[in-house]
Amino acid sequence: MPKIDRIAEKRATVDGATRLLDGAMPLRAPDLRILRELSRDGRLSNVELARRVRMSESACLRRVRALEEMGAIAGYRAVINPLAFGKVLAAYMLVNLDQRVAADAKAFLDVIRADERIVTCAAVTGEYDLILEVAVKDVADLTDLTLDTLLKLPTVRDVVTCLSLRNYKTAGDGAASF
Repeated sequence: MPKIDRIAEKRATVDGATRLLDGAMPLRAPDLRILRELSRDGRLSNVELARRVRMSESACLRRVRALEEMGAIAGYRAVINPLAFGKVLAAYMLVNLDQRVAADAKAFLDVIRADERIVTCAAVTGEYDLILEVAVKDVADLTDLTLDTLLKLPTVRDVVTCLSLRNYKTAGDGAASF
């Protein structure tokens, strides 16, 4: 039996809209194979995808469309090498917020969404509130992001930065984590 047999009453955010994954279609082994293959290479043609998951082309296309409709496939995108934009330094920033004022939290999120140096932002458990993945041109750009952008926001209490020395796995490398 697969680890994920059914998605029911879960929410997925797609381009800012929340859709209910209502369990109308249980995820079966062929669905999981499709999801794994598309997570490795979202540009697969339906013909190649059908061959890899051992399905007819028409059945495969129906399953992919159903997975898209239910929100199990949230979208497709190109993974761009940060070097193409001159971003040679990657870092992770652990951020603690002073969450007393909701307006300040909204302003913080507006800055995070607008700053192209911030690749991802996730709320986390533990000692810190958020983790940011950033890609910057150099140490001066990282300093600017830290001192002149983040720490000037009234809701940011402190920031700890960890430089990334080497990536061993990135999105799309190997199997999806389900």
